[in-house]
Amino acid sequence: MSLTKLQFRPGINRETTSYSNEGGWYDCDKIRFRSGVPEKIGGWEKLSTNTYQGTVRGLKEFVALDGTQFMGVGTNLKYYVEEGGAFNDITPLRSTTSAGDVTFAAVNGSAVITAADTGHGAIQGDFVTFSGAATLGGNITAAVLNQEYEITEIVNDNSYKFTATATANSSDSGNGGGSTVGKYQINVGLDTTVSGSGWGAGTWGRSTWGSASSLLAAGATLRLWSHDNFGEDLLINVRDGGIYYWDKSTSSGSPFTRAVALSTVSGADSTTPTIAKIVLVSDVDRHIVAFGCDAEGSVGTQDPLLIRFSSQGSLTTWQTEASNTAGSIKLGSGSEIISAVETKRGILVFTDVSLHAMQFIGPPYTFGVTQVSENITIMGPNVVKAADDAVYWMGHRYQKT
Repeated sequence: MSLTKLQFRPGINRETTSYSNEGGWYDCDKIRFRSGVPEKIGGWEKLSTNTYQGTVRGLKEFVALDGTQFMGVGTNLKYYVEEGGAFNDITPLRSTTSAGDVTFAAVNGSAVITAADTGHGAIQGDFVTFSGAATLGGNITAAVLNQEYEITEIVNDNSYKFTATATANSSDSGNGGGSTVGKYQINVGLDTTVSGSGWGAGTWGRSTWGSASSLLAAGATLRLWSHDNFGEDLLINVRDGGIYYWDKSTSSGSPFTRAVALSTVSGADSTTPTIAKIVLVSDVDRHIVAFGCDAEGSVGTQDPLLIRFSSQGSLTTWQTEASNTAGSIKLGSGSEIISAVETKRGILVFTDVSLHAMQFIGPPYTFGVTQVSENITIMGPNVVKAADDAVYWMGHRYQKT
């Protein structure tokens, strides 16, 4: 019997049935066509063998002036800067205690340690790093205590528990001495969305017995990040939380220097915003723009429709003066800013019911805002993307373009 060469048409045809599509391909899995014939796709390759903690909710690639490539990695637990496959923890600190404010208590045969710190403000899952602690007398040595730990249980607003790297014995009767310092990282966030009410949501003792919690309670909302470059440095924002700054020039060694609150940067004026929904840098005119932030005259109180911008090219000048280009704009439509995306022509700002175009117009007003559309919907902060001159986003039940 002679052999017959079978020549199949390239491409996948799902417009017909597998029976009627004679001489063609009807279905496939992880293949592509090259020179008219199918070949398998190679698949995924790990960026690094190193690991990080938490679920990633934000990525930002950027390049330093010396050509070093970085990637900001925001998870629900921490924030990292990746370099050469290494994940450097730059999670900002929420507070640092005075020496001796933290004491410890161990139980024989258990690795669980109870730490006492009045008004610690932590929630379950938070990270704290101890230093200056002395041995408890047995297996719980100074070296065991003086490291980073994840808080496993909140006992009350003055104490919490963590699991040490060693098991206590009967000699561990000390309290860690009078020199212990605790450095608390910012409260962690959730990796899934949950209702804000119910027992246990938020910090311990936040209000009266039986009271419901707000969705803004620490740790009670999905952790989302916005981040953008300011030169070779990085601006970081926890949605409905703090605004932070990472200085590349101070992070050349290992470990990297942690990000710090923008309001604490040297030279920052007293009106620097401390809370926002989104932060980005307007690339053309070099303004830092904070959306849904606190007002100049009411620092610390969030206004969900307020937009503020720094003076041109400045990290630290936010107070509105005739001699600079800092300022603010209050949107008049909607109840809160949901998202913002930079395009070639300006910035599009989405509220829960409207869309606005924000453009640089120069002094004395710096920016102008025009309402583009109303009665629109958007599913969330991360569902919008600009591509060339088009912007795409996902609305409720349908897609807007």
